[in-house]
Amino acid sequence: MSQQQQLPYRLPPLQPPPSPPQLLRTGMARRKLWTTGLILALLLACGGGAYAVWGGPDGDPKPSAQGPGAAEAGAMVWKKTARTEPSRGADAAPGAWFTPTTVVKAEPDMVTAYDLKTGAKQWSLVLDGVLCAASRDADDGRVLIALKASGFCDAMTVIDIRRGVRLWSEPIALHKADDPDLDNFRPDKWKAELEVAVNAGHGLITWATGAKIVSLADGKLVGDSPQKEPCRFVGAAGGSQMLTLARCEERSRVRSQNPEALDKPKWTWEGRGEEEVREVLSTRPVVLLTGDGQGKPLRLVALNDTDGKERSRIELRRDHDGSVCSASISKCPEYLIDGDTVYVARKGSTTAYDLANGREKWTYKADANRTAFPVSVQNGLLAVYVPGTPERVGELSRVSTRTGEVARTTHLARDLRATEWRLARPRALVSHLRGDRLLLLNEGQLDSQDADVVVAVAVP
Repeated sequence: MSQQQQLPYRLPPLQPPPSPPQLLRTGMARRKLWTTGLILALLLACGGGAYAVWGGPDGDPKPSAQGPGAAEAGAMVWKKTARTEPSRGADAAPGAWFTPTTVVKAEPDMVTAYDLKTGAKQWSLVLDGVLCAASRDADDGRVLIALKASGFCDAMTVIDIRRGVRLWSEPIALHKADDPDLDNFRPDKWKAELEVAVNAGHGLITWATGAKIVSLADGKLVGDSPQKEPCRFVGAAGGSQMLTLARCEERSRVRSQNPEALDKPKWTWEGRGEEEVREVLSTRPVVLLTGDGQGKPLRLVALNDTDGKERSRIELRRDHDGSVCSASISKCPEYLIDGDTVYVARKGSTTAYDLANGREKWTYKADANRTAFPVSVQNGLLAVYVPGTPERVGELSRVSTRTGEVARTTHLARDLRATEWRLARPRALVSHLRGDRLLLLNEGQLDSQDADVVVAVAVP
């Protein structure tokens, strides 16, 4: 794919560079020094001590409540809208990753990093085509993205999200114009979506009739495996280990792949009868979301990491809000796996299950009419997010992972209700908690350049 390829939609105008921060800091430091000296002199002249100025006996200034990115609990700190105007066939925005200080968000034709505290843009890269698929995980700061040009998703690129650098771009496969396999790279004719994943220095790409593993360092081929009838590849998962998902007639098959030899998997698991694997929710521990082949997930299946044997099965209740695993490129927001526990979103509640035996641990009851999404586990507390509606404000509650009892709840600002509703209603919303920031991310379709892509909320 040519690096000079013209994109079929408008890019935003380049912005002038910001003022050199070092010069600004130097000028501010001089003013601060002069002002502090004046105030201190006045206080001493009036007989007052310096304690009130410095805030403590050790001479350390108190942190300012109005510092960069500071905001009241539940208030929006910053948000970002689409950087380019979406167009037909170039409006999907899957993909989000994190570094210790940034959130990195993919859009149809670019990837941008924002400071978690302030929302300041750290870097931005224009892609060599339209984004087709993106790895859910980052491996040593590297993400793999599949790209489309001229209607075919037949190129891939690796980006270092720590530095904002494109490491390499290569074709996924080389085809002649009359090659029938070419249809498997056209989204409008996919028998199974092309998917990508990363693990231990390798990138995995699967499409209906084949799979290949490449080195993340340089894009060189490590191994490939044409799929043989009656099977076809239907998914890929990475992170802690590399899994491929295939459909063989009416039976689902999951394999833990050896990166050096795709035809020699570490283990293989097959579903019962016509059981269909809808999603791989986690690769360590391995947790699968399965259904009956009619599109509705019915249960969770936990497997041993080492041999793929079943550990437990959890039947989903009718009020579990997992009929659609929305925005699964980034993560399935209806499910959260932490250690040997899976947390499942329900209408009005979140339920914790033990993956070792499949038994329910507890249920946390929230608003009866809204879904309670499990977000993350920190310091023995599960964060549960209930999106706002036109009538009700959003909430983020911290719940004990041991008992399910609520420890505290942060109510989101009233003026965020419309934003939350626009993201949550089409099931495009994925939430992440990073420090004191609740990140609401759009992982769905962008309908205009005014579409919210990232919204950061203060949640101490």
